[in-house]
This record gives sequence, structure tokens and C-alpha cells, in this order.
Amino acid sequence: MKVSFLGYLFLVLTSSFFCGNLSAVSTGTLTVKFGQTTEDTFKATHPEAVNVGFNNELRGNIYKETPDNNKDKRSDIIFESTKDVFVLFDQNKNLSALQLQFKNDQFSLISAILASKYTTTIKKTSFIGSDYMELYNGGVSIYLMDPFFHSNTSLFFIRTDVRNEILKNIPTKMLNDEIDVLNYLVKRSFPSTE
Repeated sequence: MKVSFLGYLFLVLTSSFFCGNLSAVSTGTLTVKFGQTTEDTFKATHPEAVNVGFNNELRGNIYKETPDNNKDKRSDIIFESTKDVFVLFDQNKNLSALQLQFKNDQFSLISAILASKYTTTIKKTSFIGSDYMELYNGGVSIYLMDPFFHSNTSLFFIRTDVRNEILKNIPTKMLNDEIDVLNYLVKRSFPSTE
């Protein structure tokens, strides 16, 4: 039985909605969760993930999963509409950042699901242009962005302590634009994937 992307994503993003205080440690996907997933457990549960680089700043490995390369479409981290998934661990092998890049515009659906589960700090939508949403949950900052009207949506999770460390070096001129800050965080988290 093939599960649709929308149904599956709803299950993934709401899996800990009714868990109360436990939802903070359940931030992420069904099998990749902040505060729980280590590099070793990730490699064991996602053997198809490819090590694509090393983050010198955080001294941790970066992994990538691509749906077209994943023969088992039921994998808990890969969805039908996903283009790429990047996962970053720190020097202690703890999950630091997770990015899901979608093939098309999923902003409206994902933003509604995330808003029902996490604390929304910023949400900006426009008829033509970029859509942007920033959320927070138990030590994890979450960013959802659709850079252009009907384009590819990106969902980015990062531990807040890691985010704060990265932002210590951001050029001051970038601080006034949320999208510049997000792009800076993604580039510093996944430098070898570009």
C-alpha cells in the first residue's frame, strides 16, 4: 500500500503532537529526532544515507539521502515529494541540524501542520514572493521557507545552541533580514553540499 506524501507528512509532523512535554524531544521526523538520534543510530537505521562531507566548524559529519537513490520508498525520512535530505552531527555525534528540500511548493500544508505542533515566532506569506516561517520547540529552531511563488519548499531544523554559536560570526548587515539569516545558517551547517 502506497501512502501519499501529504498523509505521510501529516503523520510524521504530528507524531508527537499529543505527547505534551515529550514533544520537545520528538522534534524532527519519525526516525531522526533531536535529543535522541546519534550518528551511530542514524547510520544503523538509514544505511542508504551517504556521507557527503564534514563540517569543520562543528567538527561533524554530513549525510544525504536522495529519494531516487532510496530503493525502499517507505523509509521514514524520505517522502514522495522530497528532493534531498541533509543531516548534520556535531563532534560528539549528536544531531545538530536537519534539512528537507521538497520538489515543489508545500509551504501551506507544512506551515499549518508545524503551527499546530510548535510555537510560531514569525510567519510571513505573500501572494508573489517568498514565504517564511520560524518556529521553536524545546531547544530546536525550525525554519520553513518557500523562496518564490510556487517553487521548492525547504524545512530546516537546527539545535538552538548550535544556531546561536553559528550566528556569533554573521555579518551585521545580514541580521535585519530573516531570509539572509536562514541562508547563512544553512550554508554554515551544510557547507560541503553546495
